[in-house]
Amino acid sequence: MAQRNPPRAQQQNDPSLPPRRPWAGGAGSTERRRRQGGLARGGFWLGVALCGVAFGGCAKSSVGPAQTGPAAKVVFTVQPSNAVAGAVNTPAVQVAVQDAQGNTVTTATTSITLAIGTNPASGTLAGTKTVAAASGVATFSTLSLNMVGTGYTLTATATGLTGATSNAFNIGVGAAAKLVFTVQPSTAAAGAANSPAMQVAVQDAQGNPVTTATTSITLAIGTNPASGTLAGTTTVAAVNGVATFANLSINNPGTGYTLTASATGLMGATSNAFNITLSVGPAAKLVFTAQPSTAAAGAAITPAVQVAVQDAQGNSVTTATTSITVAIGTNPASGTLSGTTTVAAVNGVATFANLNINNPGTGYTLTASATNLTGASSSGFNLTAPITAGSLRLSVAVYGACGVTTGGAAYCWGPNGYGELGNGTTTSSAIPVAVSGGLSFATVSANFESTCGVTTGGAAYCWGVNQQGELGNGSTTGPQTCVNIGESYPCSLTPVAVSGGLSFATVSAGYLHACGVTTGGAAYCWGYNYDGELGNGSNTGPQVCAYEPCSTTPVAVSGGLSFATVSAGGGFTCGVTTGGAAYCWGIDGFSFTDNLTPVPVSGGLTFAALNAGNDHTCAVTPSGAAYCWGNNYAGELGDGSTTASATPVAVSGGLSFANVSAGLGSSCGVTTGGAAYCWGGGGLGNGSTSYSLTPVAVSGGLSF
Repeated sequence: MAQRNPPRAQQQNDPSLPPRRPWAGGAGSTERRRRQGGLARGGFWLGVALCGVAFGGCAKSSVGPAQTGPAAKVVFTVQPSNAVAGAVNTPAVQVAVQDAQGNTVTTATTSITLAIGTNPASGTLAGTKTVAAASGVATFSTLSLNMVGTGYTLTATATGLTGATSNAFNIGVGAAAKLVFTVQPSTAAAGAANSPAMQVAVQDAQGNPVTTATTSITLAIGTNPASGTLAGTTTVAAVNGVATFANLSINNPGTGYTLTASATGLMGATSNAFNITLSVGPAAKLVFTAQPSTAAAGAAITPAVQVAVQDAQGNSVTTATTSITVAIGTNPASGTLSGTTTVAAVNGVATFANLNINNPGTGYTLTASATNLTGASSSGFNLTAPITAGSLRLSVAVYGACGVTTGGAAYCWGPNGYGELGNGTTTSSAIPVAVSGGLSFATVSANFESTCGVTTGGAAYCWGVNQQGELGNGSTTGPQTCVNIGESYPCSLTPVAVSGGLSFATVSAGYLHACGVTTGGAAYCWGYNYDGELGNGSNTGPQVCAYEPCSTTPVAVSGGLSFATVSAGGGFTCGVTTGGAAYCWGIDGFSFTDNLTPVPVSGGLTFAALNAGNDHTCAVTPSGAAYCWGNNYAGELGDGSTTASATPVAVSGGLSFANVSAGLGSSCGVTTGGAAYCWGGGGLGNGSTSYSLTPVAVSGGLSF
């Protein structure tokens, strides 16, 4: 039969029963003393009886271990510490799962979530914010806060458990890392201070102001839609971490400017886009808006010089009608400025359409002045004599042509079987192709199968066929071999230097020979000499090239004349002396006799420039009138007829030419305004193959 009540010894070790009620009396209490006294008076037998009830006797009695209750709450066991913005909070925050009595429930694996409780600076908590407890404790090892603030707290929550709030802690600023525009630039008028003053702050990587920074910060234009210039104090030291730019301005109106901010060791910043508007102030100064350009002495400077009235910021004052006067500033050759030198501005701009200076020189400048306005000086420019290097800028060959642009680049077009275009190929071209080598030419001359030119430094170069020494480089070989119509000829596809070390003012390529004038006025020729076209008093040498008399290097022209220019034609050569007299030598196309030295041209005209073609010659007077003589079967004399002439006849049309060039059955010229005209046989550059007995304009709008 089961016992009604188990022995007490069994009860005290049975965890299924309520805990044994502790003894109320301590060792020194009145109750204990009372009971001790009772035992002394005979209570002994009661004690024996009580102990005897238990199976194991009194010696078997003991107190059992305390038991953990169910999980009831979470508690921060490692509190968050003060930290730098963006840095991991260390030591790692820990939250424990506890029972109601505060004992850690080591068997708990509860997922615990942390969040910001008190958030004094609207910060964001980063890192792993939900962690499962291990042995009852969740460890958060990657937490950080981004915003500087004092008095942050964290909260810990878990499903079914009472949450917890951490102690308060602070987040401080990190190291200076970057720049930020805190006050952006605003739309402003050109030249006016940008207001309000722009400000750039030093921040840490999290975007917190580093108020201790005194960094020097520099602003510059980033996007520059109108080539503006930033004025004012562009480098400022930060105060309390902020640099203030109080006087910045941009001079040119434009849409979409930006500024950049930079500082040593920090990530830079770019501002928002902003606009600079046109706000024209009162007239303050003059500016050359179309500079004077190189021209022939005595010829109109083109394009027309222009001077604008501007305000202090460089904006054109379009309402200005100010009278502006130009004069020579730097005057290297004691020149005189002619033309209309005082012009009233129209829409704020004065245009000087007919200015010219009489004396050649290098480094002229002009000045512009007007009452009560700050004056201006032009860029430097040069004036060349019509009869010296630079005058011959377009040259007609037998079947093609070459020209020099105003920038000194040489171009050729037409047949190219012997490399006469100079572009490194033997491919013909119906449009201009650049001459190879990157040389800057002052003049160029094209003829039958070769071309020559003089650089701006006075060096002579030739290219094309070289069978008769027409390249003047001391050889009748290569550097290449050109095959044309089944025949092979020595040639050069690119410019080669003429031998002798002479400094030339101009050079001319003829049928199978070439001639040039040195800067001292001496004439030299080289190449074929069967008809005396070298002018050295002989038609028998000094060398033999392909069984014919020739010279592979320059030889002096006889007669002691001082030439301004010479031109090599088809078996003859002509030249103009420094006094303007024309001379020719070689074969006479009318009498078919050889003139081995220069003979004067009939008519008594004074010429500034001259060019010999295959069997005719053209020249220009100092006033710009063009004359031609010789054969005229295709209208190449330009006088409106096809009648040949042994003396010069005037070219029709009344054009004012700077130079002319005679080819095979055609002629071309460049006016003082830079326009090209041609006349005679086909290939006149006007888009037609028809003949013209008078000058017609070359198509394309190029300025030569």
